[in-house]
Amino acid sequence: MVEMYEENIDGIQVVHAVPAGQYQQQLPTIFFYHGFTSSKEIYSYFGYTLAKAGFRVILPDARLHGARADGDEARLLANFWSILQGNVEELPVLKDHFVGKGLADSERLGVGGVSMGGMTTMAALVKFPWVKVAANLMGSGYFSKLSHHLFPAYDTQDTAQRDAFEREFAPLLSLDFSGKAALIAGKPLFVWHGEQDDVVPFGESQRLRQELAENSADANLTFISEADAKHKVSVNALAKTTAFFAAKL
Repeated sequence: MVEMYEENIDGIQVVHAVPAGQYQQQLPTIFFYHGFTSSKEIYSYFGYTLAKAGFRVILPDARLHGARADGDEARLLANFWSILQGNVEELPVLKDHFVGKGLADSERLGVGGVSMGGMTTMAALVKFPWVKVAANLMGSGYFSKLSHHLFPAYDTQDTAQRDAFEREFAPLLSLDFSGKAALIAGKPLFVWHGEQDDVVPFGESQRLRQELAENSADANLTFISEADAKHKVSVNALAKTTAFFAAKL
């Protein structure tokens, strides 16, 4: 059985899932991030399933999402990259809270997510050495290139706007996965992507797999694709993600 709570951690609303009767125990912990325009509740099935497998699972609402939404849809749609950068900035706040309370095992911390959450995962894997295991479902770690056509916050033909974008999001763009394969070579990474994805191209994950292979850094990569899947997590993806964390974390 599983217990699930709604909590507020320094202004970040989260769903907190834990095996029944084990709230006060120190457990391996996974921080799991939802996708753009989604919410922690919509992906709480990951929390339930992973907690059932023995993990403490923290599912945060990103800025302008879920309990943190302000009702301004236009503002939400115009701020994809700042929201993604905010996820990365807020992750250590959540980690410090749960580790500090003795609830999360500091040696067994994982991160996972879907779409924008998968992008959060890749940035966290590069930035935070304490992330031991990661699961990226239909996301990308190639922020610089992707920002030219995925929710671009500037006129792609305007050099000055692009320069301003790069200055504002320098902390995130510095975590672009290009050239960083060696940083994660020793860490288990799970990647799932539908080959028919019409939002985040499947080629993003293929590029990641190729870069890891070319740098002899793919020994800890678990790569799964589904030929007919679009931008939606399948039942198989949930099962494989859970099995991966159970084996690696």
